[in-house]
Amino acid sequence: MSRSTLSTDVLESGDTRAGFLRKAGLGGAALVGGGALLSSPRAAFAGHSDSIPDVDILNYALTLEYLEATFYTQALGGAGTTGVPSSRGHFSRGAITGAKQFKGFGGRIRSNAYDLLTDIRDHEVTHVEFLVGALGSAAVSPCTFKFSGALGSVGSFLGTAQVLENTGVMAYDGAIRYVDAGDNLQAGAEIATVEARHAAYLNMINGDSPFPTAFDQGKPPSEIFAAASPFIVSCPAEVQELFARLP
Repeated sequence: MSRSTLSTDVLESGDTRAGFLRKAGLGGAALVGGGALLSSPRAAFAGHSDSIPDVDILNYALTLEYLEATFYTQALGGAGTTGVPSSRGHFSRGAITGAKQFKGFGGRIRSNAYDLLTDIRDHEVTHVEFLVGALGSAAVSPCTFKFSGALGSVGSFLGTAQVLENTGVMAYDGAIRYVDAGDNLQAGAEIATVEARHAAYLNMINGDSPFPTAFDQGKPPSEIFAAASPFIVSCPAEVQELFARLP
């Protein structure tokens, strides 16, 4: 495989943001960088005895990338791509630049914020395109997502983005042990490190450490799906069946 309903102030403060992270089912410490060290040396090594095909792991990644790409496209606008509807967006450059979340930062960070956030959007759209291209006819269809509450303010947008990016890192870290083919393993790692860069930037903007622990913690698909469920209206049968098969 080659490279080819939150209120408007839910995530405005550290306390409320931490509360949301707990409600997401993963815990604030874990969502901002790993939470706990690996419980045993064996957990650090990839490999598995389950008969889980790589196509299922790639479709798991694709389902999460659909969610992230749709979120950023709804927030910032964009043409979208396969499985990601186009949108006029909720927040303009001026709304982002003038948001109170950037008041404590220097002019360069403030002035670059909109461009960096749209870069994240474009990365997520590219991840969708890459995975759809790699999977071909085996690619699953997207779920139907709803982010209206999370897009009520710039603060809720940025806080939700932090949750999604850190959740994405944990999803890739938790799934990598089930990948067999070397090319698929490398592609997953290359996406995971970009997701971690996104998470570090959003952690910083939201007042958390960009790199709070020495290890990121992987999470199983069931916990990732539970964390994402507030934003999911429905999923096609093929995605429901996929999550039922995953470990």
